[in-house]
Parts: sequence; C-alpha cells; structure tokens
Amino acid sequence: MSRAARAADGRAGRRPGEHGQVLVIFVLALVALMAAAGLAIDIGRFYSERRFLQNAADAAALAAANTLIAGKTSDAARTEALAVIARNFQIPPNGITPSLPPPSGSEVYQAGQAGSPSALIDGILIDSSGVRVAVRNTVPYTFGRAAGFTSQQIYARARVSFRGNLLPIAVRNFVKAPGSNTGTAPCTDNQTKFMDFFSTANTACVGTDTNATNRVQPNAGAAFSSANPDNDRTNHGPVIEILGQGAQPGNGADFRGFVALDVRNYLNSTSQLYYNDVPSGVTSSVLKDLAARWIYTGGYPGPALVPVTSPPDSRDQIGLLFGNSTGAAVTAVTDRFQVGDTILVLVYSGLTQSIPDFTMNSPSAMTLPTTGTTNNVGNFKIGRNQSFSGQVALSTVGDAGDPQNPLTNGTLTGATPLTYSPNPVTPAQGQGTSVGITNAVTVGATTGIYTLWLKGQAGSPYLTTKYFPMAVQVGSVQKDFTFTAPNGSEALAPTLGSSATFTLNLKAATNGNNAFNTAGINLSVEAYPEGTMPAGIGSVSFSNATPLAGQTGQGTTVTLTIGAGSLPEGQYPLVVRATGVNADGYKVTHLLPITLSVVTGSSNSNTSYVDVTGYGVMRLASFTSNTIYAYAISPVITDPNDSRLRLGQVARLVAWN
Repeated sequence: MSRAARAADGRAGRRPGEHGQVLVIFVLALVALMAAAGLAIDIGRFYSERRFLQNAADAAALAAANTLIAGKTSDAARTEALAVIARNFQIPPNGITPSLPPPSGSEVYQAGQAGSPSALIDGILIDSSGVRVAVRNTVPYTFGRAAGFTSQQIYARARVSFRGNLLPIAVRNFVKAPGSNTGTAPCTDNQTKFMDFFSTANTACVGTDTNATNRVQPNAGAAFSSANPDNDRTNHGPVIEILGQGAQPGNGADFRGFVALDVRNYLNSTSQLYYNDVPSGVTSSVLKDLAARWIYTGGYPGPALVPVTSPPDSRDQIGLLFGNSTGAAVTAVTDRFQVGDTILVLVYSGLTQSIPDFTMNSPSAMTLPTTGTTNNVGNFKIGRNQSFSGQVALSTVGDAGDPQNPLTNGTLTGATPLTYSPNPVTPAQGQGTSVGITNAVTVGATTGIYTLWLKGQAGSPYLTTKYFPMAVQVGSVQKDFTFTAPNGSEALAPTLGSSATFTLNLKAATNGNNAFNTAGINLSVEAYPEGTMPAGIGSVSFSNATPLAGQTGQGTTVTLTIGAGSLPEGQYPLVVRATGVNADGYKVTHLLPITLSVVTGSSNSNTSYVDVTGYGVMRLASFTSNTIYAYAISPVITDPNDSRLRLGQVARLVAWN
C-alpha cells in the first residue's frame, strides 16, 4: 500500500468530533490549573497577612507588659499596646488596613465563649498573669472569586506573661535587729546600728524590726544616676552590699548572699528537696555553678516558691552557698547586668539558720530470754552537729504489724520496757555520748527474732523525731538473715504518677538457702512507725515476694517497685517488712526503712539555709570585683505573684493556652 493510501486509511479510521473533545479537555484542564494557581496566590497573600498581624500582636503584647513592668497602670499599658498596633498597621501587605482592637469591655470572643481569655479573637486583655492581644483583618480573594470565594478573615493572637526573673540572691532585711527604737530621720547609713534595708534610706534607722510605723516603703523614685547612685534617698532604700564581701549575716555565718534555689526544705537533716537537674548530695563546687546559671540564663525557671508564711513554710527554706562560692555569682551578675538594672531577689531576716541536728545509731542485735530479767541489754551512741544544743528523749516503739512481737503483745513488760541511761541525753559533738540499755523484763515471750524501734525526739528548737530499727533475739535462735538496700534506701519517681525502684538484698547468716523453709521470706511494704500509709500511693510489687535468702555470693536480690500514684511531689518514708520461718521453725522478722521520693530527692549534704521572709525589687548601684551593691525600690512582699514585683520581672511571649 502506498503512503498516501495509508494516510487516507488512517484518517478514515477516526470518529467524527474527536478533535473537538481533545480541545474541550485541554481547555478545562487549563482552567483548573489557572484556578489552582490563583488560589495559591491568594493563600500566599493570606499567609503574608497572618505574619503581618502576628508581628503586630507580638509587639503590642510585649509593649503593654513592659509598660506594666515599668510601674505604670493598666490603662497606660493598653494605650501603649494600641499605639504599637497602629504603627505596625501603617503598611499592610495587601493594602487593607486592619481595624484597631475594640476598647476595654467590648472585646470579641469565639461564639459561645464570651469572657474566656483563651477564646479572645479581637481585643486586649490585661490581668495579673500577663497580657493577651488578638487582632484580625478581612482579606478578599482575587483569583479565588472565579471559584466562588469572596473573602477570608485572618486572625493573630499573642500572649505575654510576667516571668519572675528571680535571682539566687538572698538579701538581708535587717542589721542589728531588733533595734532600740531610738533612730531618727533622716538616717545615715550605719550598719553598726539598726537598719531596715527595705525602707527608704532616710527612714531605714527608725523603729525596730517589729515596729515600722515611722518608716517609709521604698519605690523607684528618680531615674538612676550612675554618677550618684544614692541620689534619691527619700524614695529608694540605702545602698548596701547584696552579694560578696560585706553581705554577711548578723550571726557571722560563712554566707555572702548566694543561695541554691534548687535545694529546699530544711525541716530536718534528711528532708532536703532537689529540683531541676541538681543531684542529691551535690558538692558545693558543683552546686555553685548550677546555681549561678540562673543568673546567666534570665532568672530562675521554677518551680516557684510558695507565698511566705509565719512560722516559715519548709518549702521556703533555701540552701545557702558558703562564702568562697560567691565569686561565681558576682561574676555572673557583672557579666549579665549593668548598673541601673532592676533585679528580683529573695529577702531573709539577716540571720542564717542551721538545722540543729542529732545523730544516733541503733545498737547491735540484743538478746533476751523468753522469761527473765536482762540488766545489760546493749548500748549505742548519740552525737550532734555544732548547732545542736538541746536534749534527746529516748523511748521504744513496738512493731504494730507483728502480733508476736514481745512489745506488741506485752511479754516485754513494764511501763518502760527498755530503760535508757542517760535519758534524756545531751549529745556530745565528735564521738558522741554512750547510752546504755538496761532492765528488760520478759514473761513468756515467743522464741524468735523481732524488731523494735528506737525513737529519739528533740523538742528544741522544733520537734525532730527519728526512728531506728533494733533487732531483738528472744530465746536461742541460730538461723537469721540480713536485709539491706545495697543501692540506697531512697528511690526516685522522676515524674508525678511514675514509679520508683528499690534494690533489696536478703542473705542467710547460716545453713545456706535452706535456713528458711521452702515458703521463703514474705515481703511487704507498710507505713512508717506511728504513721499511716500516704494517701494516694500507687501499686507496690516485688520481683519475688517470697524469696529464699541466699547464703553464698551476694545473697538474693529482689526488686521493689512502688508507684507514685496520685501523690504530690515530696518524700514519703515507708517500711519494708521481711518475715520468714527458719529451718528450726522460729519466726524471724526484719524491718527496713526506705524513702519514696516523688519528683525530688533528698540528702544530708548541707544543713545551712535561709528562711525566706519575702521578695524584693532592687536596683543595681555599683560593682566591684568582689561585691555587688544595690538599693531597694520595693518593700518586702510575701506573695511572689504580687504585681509590685513586676519591676524586677521580664516579659516573655508564651503559648496562647
């Protein structure tokens, strides 16, 4: 077939109208493509508008917050926010100038949520927690109109909160308190006599620590003068040392104003709570750098302290750093701040505190007959730290969870089943004071090994109670086991609702694994002596709740897991009970005190602290290589959320909800 014939044959094979269909499809595809391109252009315009509005909202919220921080009113802050928005609205990206937010009381909220701050869509809200700004604008479609779209409303919202900017600096409230009530205004700065550093400089010497009738509370007053920082004594406080040399407390302790905000709670020597990533038992050389970082990084991030109470709440007791650590804080302040800057500090009375603590060790295992009198039962020692000057009263507490315990069932007789001599005891520093245990009378006690609690209690300056388990062997019992927590008796549940894990070890004293019958040793967890189980504690489980006590090697290891449940952060003393019947048929019970720490940990590492009596705003006056000087521009304020502390705070953008 010729080429012409084949061509003619091909043309003859097409259906009528095929050319027209291809053209229609092409046109429709082109229209869809152009519509998509047009919508993309419109969406780009909307994104541009959104960014434009967001910039305005952010700037306005920050401006309003900083106006409040400067000590001005909410009305002034709103005026400043509106002015900033107006300036930002001058060059709209789409040529459509948005309306300014409505006046106070006419804010616009999402439908059905009027009055809910998080539902604000147009307006400015100012309250004690911060500032919220919401703006909007309507932008018409350009190409989208071809697809039936007319306009799109664009929203932007910004929220600023007041962050504490609290520095790890504790400033003396008074020197030479209580004062003689003989000072007269105008005062001169004389720290050898009574002064209140959080009154105006001209009235700081007047009255006493409990009588401030004629003293005047300080305020920001005149603008700072670097040439003469002490230029407005009628308004600001006296210029004083707040950090470094000269900032020592009235009791002569080795402290110069530098505190560890992450180490709190000095109710007793083992109650310290540790926050953020500060480890339990941290050394001072490490702690000083961890504490100084909050100066460099913009203030302490929390958790916040609680409002101050009297007597002091243990949560407002802050660990202090000794004088040779203060250089790290002085360097941090001079690196971050300039003279004239305002800062937020802790305030304390002017006297540091140290836990008056005593130490006591439980005696070795005591042996009593089933019936008879034991004149010399055992002995132990009680010591003290240098700040303890009281006495310790000693007594014996039975094991309420064991009905066969001789003190519980009355077979260890007498109103005072064990006599301690001396009692009360005045502990000696260093090696301690020896205490003898005498005059134990048993009548028909059951043979076995039991646990009694040695209770030591000091009533001054506040009630401190300690318990130590004492093993008591009644009759002739040869087969025993040891019960320990080799990795420590404290375990941490790192977050609320999480779990803590303890490692327990049981080891037979004699006769191998068969020293106790094949039922093994029963393990359980119970309340601390004379206490109750913490309400809300979670589940308790053992990897093996009835282990045998291994004799060889490392003994038998058991893992105890305790859930924090709904417990709040804190420390919870508990007891693990281990009870078994040995191969001779005698019951053996040992009790092991443990501590469940939720979120925080504890340590005996430091017993010196300050009781926080309030918060204050100060203006930095001058620096030297060893000392930071400042003066107060606020009174002592007990509530850390008080708006008067804004002068020392910073404004930061935070999430809307």
